Amino acid sequence: MKNILIFAVLSAVILTGCGNISPPFKAEQTTVTTAAPTVSAAASSEAESTVDEEQVKYDTFIAEFFDSNICFADISALVTEAMKGSSFENEIDNSNGVNKITLKGSNGGGMIDVLCIDLSQSDLDHDMEYILENFGDYYFGQTSAQMSGITEDDFVSSYRMTSSVVSKGKYQQYGSVQKSDGMATQFGYTETYAVLSENKLTVVSGAFLSTDMMERQSFSQLMSQFVENVKY
Repeated sequence: MKNILIFAVLSAVILTGCGNISPPFKAEQTTVTTAAPTVSAAASSEAESTVDEEQVKYDTFIAEFFDSNICFADISALVTEAMKGSSFENEIDNSNGVNKITLKGSNGGGMIDVLCIDLSQSDLDHDMEYILENFGDYYFGQTSAQMSGITEDDFVSSYRMTSSVVSKGKYQQYGSVQKSDGMATQFGYTETYAVLSENKLTVVSGAFLSTDMMERQSFSQLMSQFVENVKY
């Protein structure tokens, strides 16, 4: 059997200054099973054990990350600059340290989170690439789950990259979605981009779903504007 993890967003960031901060997303994990080719019990058990170990390792890191001495830095100037010329109706809420942008088009809608986390006082005992990969994957998973009704099978393209040079690194993952129910087709795009430099982790993460392919294209271009405005 193949297990597919689906995340449901339950709450937003709770900011109390520097120190221990609640995650931007608190996720509840649900397991859905689908038919798969028959495999031996031993092979299945080994595979499940590996997945469980990886999940525990991943969950442990996220817990350590938000329990370390971190705080949010102001990034409103980047948001203002990147949103210039956007054709989408939008609302921006930056009251909790994370700039949460709600977007509305003629035939769809979406969101973008923009945040900057100061790690200068953090006691995390992980290298830069490890932090980027794990936090990037965490945020991409939560963001892509914002596209209601979309599963991994609906992605028609995907890309993931992590790179680092001396004292800075970056992470990027994105994917395009196309899903048809016989009556209408949905077009989606989701992307997470993160840069770790000078002890600051800057993250831009968004998702958009529409019945208009051109709106998906416009959202992709808007995400590119944000990426270009993140200093690396």
